[in-house]
Amino acid sequence: MSVRKVTTKSGESKWEVRYHIGGRGSKRARLRFDTKAAAFAHLEGRLVEKKELQKTGIDIGSFEDTTFQNEAKYWLQVQGREFSAGHEKRVRGILENLYPKYGGLPPNKFHAGLLSQIQGDFLQKLGKKGQPVKPATVNRAMEVVSAILCFAAKQRRIPFNPAAGFPKLKDVRKHLGFWEQAEAQSFLSFANRKYPKGSEDRWVYVVYLTAINTALRAGEIWGLQAKDIVHNGEIIQVQRQYNRLTNSFTPTKGKGDRQVPCNANLFEELMSLIRQDASGTIFKNREGHPICHDNFGKRKFAKDVKEWGGKKIRFHDLRHTGATLMIAAGMDLKTVQEICGHEDIKTTMSYAHLLAEKIRHVARTFSIIPQNEEVPAKKNHLRLVKA
Repeated sequence: MSVRKVTTKSGESKWEVRYHIGGRGSKRARLRFDTKAAAFAHLEGRLVEKKELQKTGIDIGSFEDTTFQNEAKYWLQVQGREFSAGHEKRVRGILENLYPKYGGLPPNKFHAGLLSQIQGDFLQKLGKKGQPVKPATVNRAMEVVSAILCFAAKQRRIPFNPAAGFPKLKDVRKHLGFWEQAEAQSFLSFANRKYPKGSEDRWVYVVYLTAINTALRAGEIWGLQAKDIVHNGEIIQVQRQYNRLTNSFTPTKGKGDRQVPCNANLFEELMSLIRQDASGTIFKNREGHPICHDNFGKRKFAKDVKEWGGKKIRFHDLRHTGATLMIAAGMDLKTVQEICGHEDIKTTMSYAHLLAEKIRHVARTFSIIPQNEEVPAKKNHLRLVKA
């Protein structure tokens, strides 16, 4: 490894770092930096990384020498420290399915065609009770593959992440699940009683309140911080989402910041949590880390819905509920589109279609008409007639 000053063809002065990727005899990497400090900082990072890898016993070698299985093991060792026990078990199960066929391949041999093949392999598997695997399940498996390749790219052991931008399978659903206003209010009343003010788990109720009133995605809720509440508490600035696989904050799905409304009731509930602990994310576990959505969905939301006894929906359907109720309250589609962060107005219109279908259903099933009544018979009246 070495650092030296060089002059480019355009006459600029740069500081160049050179090192063998996998030791002597392997390919040599050559990177240039604007400052000497930046060059030495990168070199120092490579040395630290090399020492860490030596501790793991994994020999990554060059791009060709390392394997997907080695990269996965190293990724799991580093990133898995923040995984819950349940999530780590699911990830290991996914990887055990991948290793026999793909574990020995070099990571830089992965490409769109191979990723499509892996996606197809997962689709052909059968889930519980012999049922076909759902697209959402396949997407979660592909997220693990992408996270490993992304980690390898960030560590500069492969030139780029071949899974970046790889499309997810569309989860075709006959209809979007959502609650009507009375159902949403009933569930919130139940949660308010189960997690009363002052209780240790009050934050669970506030999560539900946030999801229904703002139509935020789950990752955006888990990424909320105290500084995101602005304009005297009337606006929540959505600036990031929490990625449960990489344990990191990433840009929102729409890639840009947006604003969502925060009514007075929600503001007070959020501030109550912030006053207890303003560090990190607003919603956090006992260790102070952001919430693991998979665990929350199974251990809290699914159980609460079952205990409540109403219509069963997914946690993501709280977002659909919020958007649908905004439209039902008379909010224009363009505003709802901005709040939800939809790139295409057609996505927002799907919520309006939900309401239209409900209205048509009412038209087919609800009718108030006059009762069938017999016409009263005319009575004979006595009249005095003058003679």
